[in-house]
Amino acid sequence: MKKFGLTAFLILSLAACATNPDGSKLSADDEESKVEYYNRAMFNFNYQFNKKVMKPVAKGYKKITNQFFRDRVSAFFDNLEEPAYFINNLFQGEIKNSGISVGRFLLNSTLGLAGTFDVAAGWGLEKKKNSFDQTMAKYCVPDGPFFILPIVGPATPRYVAGWTADAYASPLFWALIDVEDDGVDAAVVGATALKYINLYAENEGLIESLEAGSVDFYATMKSAFLQNRQKFVSLCAQGADDEETLSYDFDFGYDDAFDEEME
Repeated sequence: MKKFGLTAFLILSLAACATNPDGSKLSADDEESKVEYYNRAMFNFNYQFNKKVMKPVAKGYKKITNQFFRDRVSAFFDNLEEPAYFINNLFQGEIKNSGISVGRFLLNSTLGLAGTFDVAAGWGLEKKKNSFDQTMAKYCVPDGPFFILPIVGPATPRYVAGWTADAYASPLFWALIDVEDDGVDAAVVGATALKYINLYAENEGLIESLEAGSVDFYATMKSAFLQNRQKFVSLCAQGADDEETLSYDFDFGYDDAFDEEME
């Protein structure tokens, strides 16, 4: 229900942008300006939220933790992504990589102390990232228009759909199913907050350097996000080629160029 609430909020926000700042109606010719106006307004809201809330929290978090602890937190949450990697590798016919994702999750969840250490990599099982966003791209689902989500930031319809679907594959989501213990709910919410605080803290320097070198920070972030999404363009053509050749070789490789994602 929380995901549906976010979607409804987004739709209402977009609908609210159907007028100019002075209250006059926007014409059809102003459609692009309407979206741009909404995006910049929401980007400014997110910027102020990050500046006044996330940055102070992240700085405080870094003061009371060390790099070793933050690496363990990152590894723990990375391990929770493995079920989604398994499902999406399977959907894309990457059978070998799907099996690797299962092996990694089992090894790291046990010998890796709940995923805080990546012992599977030491055994030659390297991470095989994949997402529902990539799955849809491979089946030629269009990305859709660029927009800014509150708090979340830059997005496209396919990005949001992929992010939502992958969230349902996370053990954190299933921990909330049919659970009446408020203490467990609080623990899951707290863990989710820790995930994003840790992520922000680890990427704070990158964000600051990007802002420092920008004349128009919004335009820079938009350009970086859209350039990053160009990595998915070849997946559609690749999927079409696979269908034409009818290859049944399950020993697929995985291009590590698709592993880097901008948060």
